[in-house]
Amino acid sequence: MEKRQRTRKQLIEYLWGTGIEIGALHKPMDLTGANVTEVLYVDSLTLEELRNHYPELNDLPLVTPDIVVDGTTLATIEGESLDFIIANHLIEHLDNPLLAFESWCGKLKQGGVVFMAVPDKRYTFDKPRPLTPLHHLIDDYESSDEERVKRNRLHFVETAEVIEGRVGKSSQDRVNNLIARNYSIHHHVWTFESFGDVLDYVIEQMQVPYEILDYSSPLPGDNEFIFILSKGTNGYREALENFPTSSGRVVSVWAFFPRVKRDLNLLKNEGLRSFIRKFLDLIIGE
Repeated sequence: MEKRQRTRKQLIEYLWGTGIEIGALHKPMDLTGANVTEVLYVDSLTLEELRNHYPELNDLPLVTPDIVVDGTTLATIEGESLDFIIANHLIEHLDNPLLAFESWCGKLKQGGVVFMAVPDKRYTFDKPRPLTPLHHLIDDYESSDEERVKRNRLHFVETAEVIEGRVGKSSQDRVNNLIARNYSIHHHVWTFESFGDVLDYVIEQMQVPYEILDYSSPLPGDNEFIFILSKGTNGYREALENFPTSSGRVVSVWAFFPRVKRDLNLLKNEGLRSFIRKFLDLIIGE
């Protein structure tokens, strides 16, 4: 995937309507200038539980979760109810990322987006860790919850030994402590390039109906890359099918707004050729 650089500020133009941010903690997304109606904050723990889980954040203001639910499945959130999901520096904490991509897509409306910033291991404390191979994520996805808990021990060992440099009993004690607390570590690590392979698998092999609207490789001096994923394709064609006909079906012009805005962004960011390709897909179909 070709590298290109966008700031979060530039990319929030893809966010609109009503949505959620998962795992904001003390760094909720700055949505100034975004066409967002409402954002609800989601976490797997209550505010009090978050304070106990992250004592290192005690001096920082934490966002109070509006919805307490597992961030992988979002089980209590109605399907196809969200215009956007923000998941910044979250996916690396999940022990089943492929399931998360699948679940999140089910919660989005057609044309809804996932905004995700992900740490690039080369620029974080994860630098000495080996990249998470794709087959590991597939095994996580295909494992039972019980099997995955056993597999996760390796990630806690990497935290203690590779990141923190512990050995022997110190490492064992640290691993046992982290597991007992179910502490939220980085289960998986990627680079910008390797994460692109993950998305390719999700879209092409798992057939989860995302398309990559935009992205940014890490900016100089920063440690994250960003991907904007949209649920579904051919949003114009679906809307056109609902225009007034002899049967009297009518659709509001606002049904076009999300897709129009995003394709205008495509024209601005990628140029006329990409825009024409999208337009021809609309006119003549696939």
